[in-house]
Amino acid sequence: MTDRERCDYFLSRHRLLAQQYNVQEILAAFMDEMEKGLAGQKSSLAMIPSYVPVPAVAPRDEKIIVLDAGGTNFRTALIMFDRNSVPQIESLTHHSMPGIERELSKEEFFNQIADLLQPVLKESNRLGFCFSYPALIDRHRDGTLLYWTKEVKAPGVVGEKILANLSETIRKRGLPCPAHMIILNDTVASLLAGVTATRFSTDHNYMGFILGTGTNTAYVEHCIRIGKLQEPETGGSMAINCEMANFNKLTRGDIDLAFDSATANPGQYVFEKMISGAYLGVLCHKILQVAADEGIVSAIAAGKLRVMETLSMPFLSTILSGSAGNKTEFAGCPDTDLSSIKSIISEVVERAAVLTAINMSAPIIRLARGGNTKNKYCISADGSVYYKLHSFRERAEKHLNEVLKPYEVEYKIVHIDDAPIIGAAVAGLST
Repeated sequence: MTDRERCDYFLSRHRLLAQQYNVQEILAAFMDEMEKGLAGQKSSLAMIPSYVPVPAVAPRDEKIIVLDAGGTNFRTALIMFDRNSVPQIESLTHHSMPGIERELSKEEFFNQIADLLQPVLKESNRLGFCFSYPALIDRHRDGTLLYWTKEVKAPGVVGEKILANLSETIRKRGLPCPAHMIILNDTVASLLAGVTATRFSTDHNYMGFILGTGTNTAYVEHCIRIGKLQEPETGGSMAINCEMANFNKLTRGDIDLAFDSATANPGQYVFEKMISGAYLGVLCHKILQVAADEGIVSAIAAGKLRVMETLSMPFLSTILSGSAGNKTEFAGCPDTDLSSIKSIISEVVERAAVLTAINMSAPIIRLARGGNTKNKYCISADGSVYYKLHSFRERAEKHLNEVLKPYEVEYKIVHIDDAPIIGAAVAGLST
């Protein structure tokens, strides 16, 4: 058996080959979970209504305050769209996310945000807040925090309405409080930022897609097809935050299952653990360690793998590109080891690309099958894995083309700088 045959056998036995994942079966499961989530039935996909429509007309000549709580960073800015529908950003500031450096009480958390807002509160009566944490959005476009992620420590905020508490804090200080406020998550904000790429064309459908530390997708659904709306609407549409990271209707291999069970949240974010930047390097390291235990690489390489804590995303790119830099970490290893390691990582990344293509195509196919008359799609994509991991984008789009070919849709993928704050501005100025 050749080295390549041994690698393929190893990958197949542990269900790591991309071809072992049936695209049509997983796609059907995706859409079934989407349908259940929209109906309010038990589903791995939350399908959270944003109550934010896509504007048909560009907002112009009105300034809005925008906030972006995006992981470890917190940004504030003022944005206005000029006569050509181009966003103009002013007074952009960067801060640490409240609750990152130390645990905060509910009052401390909202007071810190009010501190950051105070210099710009007199500039506008509108505020758009991109809030990149799990929150249930209501009809009044406020969000109730479900739980914190990304190491934020402010337990008293869980279960609280973000905008209502922020408004109360601002008013207690005797400061002017914006009368029109809206909260949305980063994927919905990415979707809305994409509208600027087409100059607010009404001929397009819009999607937001993120594949960086985590992953998620948002798309625009007809309100009549959102069964769980408490007050069903017969017309119009709104952006849906799918929470795709938690999709779990696919058969995983034994290494994937063992890896999942060793994480801080076993059984949750199953899909994300197979494709996102927070997990992909760690997963590849785990897979290579198993490969070493099974004799796929030499004892020298096995020893080096055992002392490594993980594999970084830049290192995965180095291996995938085949550059000489990968010999630094595996100095003294036979060339056959480098070849085997590259083959294994390449296949795991290929599988991630296939799953990503399924993720991106599911909303498009749902709309196409539902009688949507628009066949143009603008996908606003963001994230370090999608754009920076060597060859990933090319792989994912190759599979996306194959999946969408029968539906004869046109799509373009765009990258919008500062998408969270631009999307928040579009939402806040259009509602």
